[in-house]
Amino acid sequence: MEYDIPLKQGKLLALPALGFGTYQMGGQLQRNPGNDDARDIAGIRAALAAGLRHVDTAEAYAEGHCEELVAEAIADMPRDQIFLASKVYPNHLRPDDVHAACRGSLRRLGVDYLDLYLIHGPNPNVPLAETMGALDELVQQGLIRFIGVSNFDVPLLQEANRHSRSGVATNQIHYSLVARAYEDNGTLEYCRAQGVLVTAYRPIGKYGELSRGGQRLLDDLAARYGKTPAQVAVNWVISKRNVVALVKTSNPAHLAEDLGALGWQLSEEDAATLDNDFPRGTTTNVPGVT
Repeated sequence: MEYDIPLKQGKLLALPALGFGTYQMGGQLQRNPGNDDARDIAGIRAALAAGLRHVDTAEAYAEGHCEELVAEAIADMPRDQIFLASKVYPNHLRPDDVHAACRGSLRRLGVDYLDLYLIHGPNPNVPLAETMGALDELVQQGLIRFIGVSNFDVPLLQEANRHSRSGVATNQIHYSLVARAYEDNGTLEYCRAQGVLVTAYRPIGKYGELSRGGQRLLDDLAARYGKTPAQVAVNWVISKRNVVALVKTSNPAHLAEDLGALGWQLSEEDAATLDNDFPRGTTTNVPGVT
């Protein structure tokens, strides 16, 4: 079954409300020789078949092997039916390294261009002006269509936009009911005002790690809507006007559950209850790359 996934329009591009992430496919930050590659490829293909056409990967994932798995999964699909995003590692943000990293990702993915290329995380040792200039060059060369960033706060976003002719299309951040640091520091509001789409990774979190009050609130709302707690949590994230989310699974049952976050809407009252009453965790910016 293919789902009709709505698009959310930012100033520079539109993204589906739900996309597919690939972190830990093929390994984490190192390739896992014991990984079940066939399972992960099947998981990506299942997501594509269900209508999740925004596929997000990175050169850092499994030392590039994740991109190779994505390449195999998308090999038989028309290129224009996939919105393909990858990310450049924070240690590769000097101009020559940015160009080399992008070409490496294109080679592993087996494509001629990326729809979206993101800075995977800030690097205070490399002037952001240099990195943004290199990304602008990749846009001019037709190797990437849009520029994104990940784990950027307001000052970094302002600096990135100041030094880019193309502009920042999306900021990929850790955002969920329990990870609200980017609300508290003004990043979500800034992105909304500037038309920058927010792409939320880890939109569910680990249900077993929620406080007792958080579990109770999600359980009550799930029962009211005939949904699972995870579906309520993801629906809350994508109910935000300029926010889309990435989900990741190789399990068909989990994929069906993720897709069950679509096609319905929390009432304004229930969304406000989650906004205001859900017990927030202590999660701030996630270190490293995810």
